Amino acid sequence: MITEQDLFDKVEEAVRTVLNTAEGEITRTSMFKANLNTESIDYLDISFEIEQRTGLELDFTEAWQYIIEKKGADTTDISIQDLLDYVKHAMEQKTGEQQ
Repeated sequence: MITEQDLFDKVEEAVRTVLNTAEGEITRTSMFKANLNTESIDYLDISFEIEQRTGLELDFTEAWQYIIEKKGADTTDISIQDLLDYVKHAMEQKTGEQQ
């Protein structure tokens, strides 16, 4: 099983690759829109990069639904930690299905 830090490193690298940000600029509390200026088209590229690094096919629509269930319907932005929580959840789901 992947550690939380290893997962953060993979997600951070994926986001950094797509958004062309400097190493260390992205933290767990970084917000995609407010801090990283992410545009809607970037989410597709981020999904692809995360899949390349983790093997998990990431659907941002499902991620948003999962996060909104946790944070509330008025959620308009998500953090790197929110995405990490979803990726962990999706990986656990995938592992459970394979057993």
